[in-house]
Amino acid sequence: MKIGARTLKTGIAILISLAIPFILGFPEVSDLAAISAIYSLQPSVKKSFGVVKERILANTLGGIVAVLMSLALGNSLLTIAFASALLIAILHQVKLDSVIGLAAVTLIVIMLTEKDAIVADAILRVLATIIGVVVTFFVNTLVLPPKYDKRLLTKIDNVTDELTKYTRASLRKNSQFAILKEDLKWIRKELRSMEQLLSLLIDQNSFWYLKKPYSSLRVVAVYRQFIEASKAACHLISALHKSENIYNHFPQNTRIIIRERVETLMSAHEQILMKFNGRIMPDDVNFIAYKASLRKTFMTTFFSEASLESYMKNDYGQSNSVIHLMSAILEYEEELQHLNILVRSYIKHHPGIYRINLEHTERD
Repeated sequence: MKIGARTLKTGIAILISLAIPFILGFPEVSDLAAISAIYSLQPSVKKSFGVVKERILANTLGGIVAVLMSLALGNSLLTIAFASALLIAILHQVKLDSVIGLAAVTLIVIMLTEKDAIVADAILRVLATIIGVVVTFFVNTLVLPPKYDKRLLTKIDNVTDELTKYTRASLRKNSQFAILKEDLKWIRKELRSMEQLLSLLIDQNSFWYLKKPYSSLRVVAVYRQFIEASKAACHLISALHKSENIYNHFPQNTRIIIRERVETLMSAHEQILMKFNGRIMPDDVNFIAYKASLRKTFMTTFFSEASLESYMKNDYGQSNSVIHLMSAILEYEEELQHLNILVRSYIKHHPGIYRINLEHTERD
C-alpha cells in the first residue's frame, strides 16, 4: 500500500483542523473544520487559493441563510429542506456550484442547533469551516508542494521512449496491426495526461508568477512544445499504421530512405530531451543541417512515389496515403525544429538549468 503526498497532506490538514478548535476552546465545531479540510484539498496551489475564496463566501452565505430561515420559520425538517434548496439556488445563481456541498452541510448543521443559540453557533461553525479551508491551503502550499515539472518530464521521457519503439517497429514491418491499434489508444491517453499535468503546472507557476516570471513562462513553453512534438510523433505512427499495406509495398530503396529520415528525427527527439535535462551540450543537436542531402532525396522520392501513374490509374487513395505519410513526417520535423529552438533558448537564458532525475515508471 502506497500513501501518496495528497493523502498525507489531507491527513495533516484534518489533524490541524481538529486541533485548532480544541485549542481555542470550541471543540464542538471541530467536526465541521475537519469536513471542510477534506473538501478543500486541491491538486494545485492556485486552485487551493481559489477554493479558499469560494468556500469562505459560500459558507458565509450558508450561515446567513440558516440563521434567517431558523428565526423566521423555525428548524423543522421541512424548513431545513426548503432552506437547503434556497441556498443551492443562490449559489448556482452566483456561479459557486463547486462549493454547494460544503455550504449545504454547514447550513444543515447550523439549523439543527437549538434555536436560542443559533446565531452564536452559526458564527462558530462558519468560522470552523473557514479554519478548515485556510489550514488546507497552507498545508497544500507548504507541505510537500507538488512537483508537476518533474512528473511531466518523467512522463514525456517515458512516452518518447515508447513512441520511438513503436515507430521503429512499424518502419521495419515488425508491428502487429491489432496490437499497435491498442498501443495507440494508450499513447493518446498518456498525451491527455501530459496536457493535464501541463495545465496544473501553469496554474502553479501563475500563482507564483511574481517570484520568477520569465523562467516560468519559458519552461511552460518548452513543456508545451514537448507535448506537441509527442503528438506529431503519435500522428506519424498513426499514419504508418493506417498505411501499413501501402508502405510495405514501397520499393525497398524508398523504405530505406524513409527509415533513414525518420531515424534521424527520432534521434533528434531523444537528444533534445537529453539536452533539456542537462545531459548533453546545448548546441549538439543540429539534425537539420545533418544529412541535408538525405532530406532532399527523401522529398524527391516521396513526390515521385505519390505521382506514380499506377496509383493514379487505379486508386487515388493510395496516392493520398503516400502524401499523408510524407505530411506526418514533415509535421514531426517542424515540431522538433521548434522544440530544439525553444530548448536552446531556455538553456541560454538559464545557464544554471536544473537537472531532473527522471523516475521511470512501468506501463500498466
